[in-house]
Amino acid sequence: MKKVLALTCCCVDIFPQKNIISAGGNALNVAASCSKSQKAEAFLMGNIGTDIYGKKIKETADKYNINRQKLNEIKGESASNKIYLTEGGDRYFEAASWTNGVYGDYRISENDENFMKSFDAVATTFNDPNFHHILKIGLESPFLLSVDFLNNIPRDEWREFLPSIDLFFISGKKWHLPLLEKWSEEYSALFVATLGEEGSVAYKNGKEYCCEAVKVQEVVDTTGCGDSYQGAFIADYLTNNDALSAMKAGSEAAVVTLSFVGAC
Repeated sequence: MKKVLALTCCCVDIFPQKNIISAGGNALNVAASCSKSQKAEAFLMGNIGTDIYGKKIKETADKYNINRQKLNEIKGESASNKIYLTEGGDRYFEAASWTNGVYGDYRISENDENFMKSFDAVATTFNDPNFHHILKIGLESPFLLSVDFLNNIPRDEWREFLPSIDLFFISGKKWHLPLLEKWSEEYSALFVATLGEEGSVAYKNGKEYCCEAVKVQEVVDTTGCGDSYQGAFIADYLTNNDALSAMKAGSEAAVVTLSFVGAC
């Protein structure tokens, strides 16, 4: 079975309106989706605190059979995020919603680098504290490097990152697509834009792939649906090496996450 390493944000999502606390964070969400697909073995790397939130993160990782040997328990507070939901299930944030905790202190060691090089794929985000270090390792290593650029607006400065990246994800808009298509003609990455209810579009070597969103009767919470898409996509892509198959797998995983509060 293929192996996927997700790093480094593991946190808890706090939903004050619902009185719910759910383990989450990009790394945990992606790893859970990979594991649930049963197409890849998932691992975590990063820091969590020794508090009750850290315990909840560990319990969730164990629930989904995620290997957490590189998930360090550090004395202090785990990262947390307060999330508010509209009536339609869209999330929003208020001032000072995010607490960094010990998550932001994690730095990749030489031992960690060697560990990373044993994987088939490594997944991280554009805002990871170790982002530039991960790019360097990715350029020198055989694994597929997946980077989530979140909901940022694509810009020309990102070109310096693209030679290191194999799977580029962004929560995008339709007007972003021409630039992603152009980049796909210049760089070897597979560029994927998720467009919410409009599905997803991907580009590889200038070729376009389109996938409709799976229909859902009710959106309960959008938290983590992009991470779920990515985790299932990565696991399927490693298995089948087919963009459209991976997009369909991602869409099916995302719609499940939309049906409950929390990400995993």
